[in-house]
Amino acid sequence: MSAPVWLTTERLALRRPRADDLDDYVRLHTDPRTYAHSPASMPTPEGCRERLSADLSDWERAGLGYAAVVDRATGAVIGWAGLRHKDSDASALNLYYRLAFDRLGRGFGLEIARAVVAWGVEHRPDDLVTAMVDEVNTASRRTAERSGLFACGTRAPRDDPHGEPMLYLEAPRVSAVPTGDVDALRDDIVDLWVRVNDAGGSVGFLPGAPRADVAAALDRHLDDVRSGRSLLCVLREPAGPEGEPAGPQGDRAGSRPSAAGPVRGIGLWEHALGFPYEHVAGLKRLMVDPQLQGRNLGRILLGGMVGIARRDLPHVELLRLDYRDGLGLGEFYGRAGWSEVGRVPRGLKLTESDYRDDVAMARRVDGAPLR
Repeated sequence: MSAPVWLTTERLALRRPRADDLDDYVRLHTDPRTYAHSPASMPTPEGCRERLSADLSDWERAGLGYAAVVDRATGAVIGWAGLRHKDSDASALNLYYRLAFDRLGRGFGLEIARAVVAWGVEHRPDDLVTAMVDEVNTASRRTAERSGLFACGTRAPRDDPHGEPMLYLEAPRVSAVPTGDVDALRDDIVDLWVRVNDAGGSVGFLPGAPRADVAAALDRHLDDVRSGRSLLCVLREPAGPEGEPAGPQGDRAGSRPSAAGPVRGIGLWEHALGFPYEHVAGLKRLMVDPQLQGRNLGRILLGGMVGIARRDLPHVELLRLDYRDGLGLGEFYGRAGWSEVGRVPRGLKLTESDYRDDVAMARRVDGAPLR
């Protein structure tokens, strides 16, 4: 761990590569068992030397690239993973991971991919996070989709334009909505909010809440957005190659898809709280489409919103939120760098017999520890 750690997960650490990683790099990248779906792409030892040199250069030039994956329990290098620009597509960050054969089947690939995709959306908002997967490699496609990527057609390999087409996947965009555009999204957001309520989400209502009540609550938020007191953020599914939503119905070869697909998640930053809270923004109504649960979209939306706060709310230093206990939300926010700072036992009464703790969490915009 003498090289700087880029990011950590529950079991792993991804650190910047070093020149003396060559032996581990060769061991990991010349094992034919991990190239069963694409044996021709396995590099030679000399090719490994060139690739490692390129990885070192990426980190020196861009502060980002492919990294060594270290088992936090043992300190062993067990894989290689990360994001990097491809020469033929400089606006995209390619998701990559490769694990030692004896570490496959333990969920490490999904653990890595979820963390890396969310990091990319938060810290590189002007770039697309993408992946290219052999169409026959169903396991890799499943991992990419559970990490938050959407299938958007097929493309020739970047390094072999005449080769067999590969499945192209793309992460959703998280963006701030201009005040002039909020009305056009109102009905879509109400529909989403109702679906989240009925699925049991903790967003201000119980299942079965009338649509009119949800719409009225949203209108109050939109009034704050129009007046500049709040910032509305949306997560949008990538559009398919012909403007269709990505997914099975959009999996056709075609041109580069746009990012203007359906709204799949929203959140608001309440950032005009007045003295002495000018440096604070409060997270409100974070929600994602329950039809896409388990696909890392909540983590991507939250990370993207932190990135938006960092870029668009320069006076904000501290982020705060409150949540209803009992749904595992503390663990979700904790994995994204938030810390619990207060708890009121039985502070929320949902029904005559259902009391929940009212919990407060916070994090710094820059990711530094709370002090």
